[in-house]
Amino acid sequence: MDVILSRTNLFKELHYINGIVERKTTVPILANALLETVGNILRITVTDLDVTLRCSCEAEVKVSGTLTVSARKLFDIVRFASEGAIIHIKENKDEWLEISYDRSRFKLATLSKSNFPDIGEFKGKTVTLNSVVVRNMISRCVFAITQEESRYTLNGALAVMNRGGMTLVTTDGHRLVLVRREFDLSSIGDEVRVLIPKKALIEVLKLLGEPVASLEFGIGEKQLFFKIGERLLTSRILSGEFPNYEMVIPKENDRRIVGRTADFIDSLRRVSVLADELTHAVKLSFSEGQVELSSTNSEVGQAKETIAVEYEDEPVEMGFNAQYLLDFLLVLESEQFVLDLRNSETQGLLHPQEDGGYLHQYVIMPMSI
Repeated sequence: MDVILSRTNLFKELHYINGIVERKTTVPILANALLETVGNILRITVTDLDVTLRCSCEAEVKVSGTLTVSARKLFDIVRFASEGAIIHIKENKDEWLEISYDRSRFKLATLSKSNFPDIGEFKGKTVTLNSVVVRNMISRCVFAITQEESRYTLNGALAVMNRGGMTLVTTDGHRLVLVRREFDLSSIGDEVRVLIPKKALIEVLKLLGEPVASLEFGIGEKQLFFKIGERLLTSRILSGEFPNYEMVIPKENDRRIVGRTADFIDSLRRVSVLADELTHAVKLSFSEGQVELSSTNSEVGQAKETIAVEYEDEPVEMGFNAQYLLDFLLVLESEQFVLDLRNSETQGLLHPQEDGGYLHQYVIMPMSI
């Protein structure tokens, strides 16, 4: 292999693959990136066996070749090159990879491609999705995915796709987010339900960070495929049964509070300074035209603050995890939010007042205070 390419283009692709490679792995080859020349392209592939990403970079290919090399070392070597540097990558006779730019020279050990996992090609039917819609949907729900690896079926999002649009649902058992966007998806045929792992969602979100018109989405027997521009992300499908989310969303919450999103965020941040460090519990006391937010930490002190809201019903008090409330409010683009309650013992239902064409619901369980 002997290729020449710009630092700018190469680093851009290495930046994306860096999130896939695990920092600690018992399988050495999984720490490596597969480098392949295809015409005038250097193709870079990394995998952790659950998620695989293949990127491409234009290059001057003098000698074709295929090899694997430490992904993180390659990333760091290129990262510290000057902005306009030209990177020369060449495999020598001893099967070491020589990397040079400006006055810097590096040699990296390589491993044979034969040890690299076989990454299957997707040959099935794909559907085209609007990239902006997908990015907005993921960013509005990914925070509610559980952090507990033992809760296997909650380690991702349930995607429901039918002729009328797409729904994403995430939950950690204490809260639940549902985001739906109606659009023509008649090409999907019958309704599809699939569990997408959290890591795949996060990587898709990164890939959608730069302008792309659309993405191609495909479902294989055990894998999901996301083609975004010239990049291809492959993910395993989570197995198991996702909870019946429709049973969780309250239908009889008849007390409505409307508040300013920015004001509530600022107040929550201040009051939660003195909340219990484990529970993050904050009490919300609603009365006509206002809400009092308060927190108590027996070892530190207390905090109280009152802000104006639209509320005309009987007084009611609720305890919530302040961080859970902030997680939802911080992804809203709406200037105002709506909180629907029934009583102090049943779950609350939040949603933006202006939905921007999305159905966006957030169910949060109350806390005893």
